Amino acid sequence: MSATLAVLRKDLRLAWRDRSGWLSATAFAAISVLIYSFAFDLAAQPVRPLLPGVLWTTFLFAGIFAGAHSFQREAEQGTFDAMLLSPAPATAIYLGKALSHMLALLVIEVALLLLATILFSTALLTPDLALIVLVGTVGYVSLTTLLSTLGSRARARAVLLPALALPLLVPLLIAAVRATGASLGDPVGTAPWTLLLLVFGIWSSAGAALLFPLVVER
Repeated sequence: MSATLAVLRKDLRLAWRDRSGWLSATAFAAISVLIYSFAFDLAAQPVRPLLPGVLWTTFLFAGIFAGAHSFQREAEQGTFDAMLLSPAPATAIYLGKALSHMLALLVIEVALLLLATILFSTALLTPDLALIVLVGTVGYVSLTTLLSTLGSRARARAVLLPALALPLLVPLLIAAVRATGASLGDPVGTAPWTLLLLVFGIWSSAGAALLFPLVVER
């Protein structure tokens, strides 16, 4: 547990000192939501049913962009290899990195929900939607942290992470969009899709934690 907290504190300090990746992801996400709001003003139909897809598409690409940047800097500076040579268990390193990425991504997501609430005049900061975003983010970050590690030494790592992550994240995206739509009033039960999100989160968290030591020892 102490090793996990040490990695978490280290990653949060580095993320604060080198904020370019997360700030760029935040700017990208904010601009995307702003463009969507202007585009939807031209539509004659109600835009509320379109919001779940807008939100989760923005979350997806913002997280991939920021996560890839973070691992790229660590791979170039040798920080990640130094952590692997330390006495800390590989699983503790994984948990620390996943928690730091999850916290940073949740900050971006809350800011985007607040911005979207203002732009689309729709209450998005609700308990139901907060639970859906939290569960979806856990599953998303668990998987992308492992895949970022897998591609951290590849020359084409900027392209490799989206290529690996997007096909595996399809079930999560479908469940997240449907659960978000249900929380916004669509005639679909929230429970089945939230349950699918929860199952995906448990599967990705457990699987990534077990596979991480094998991936870094290759």
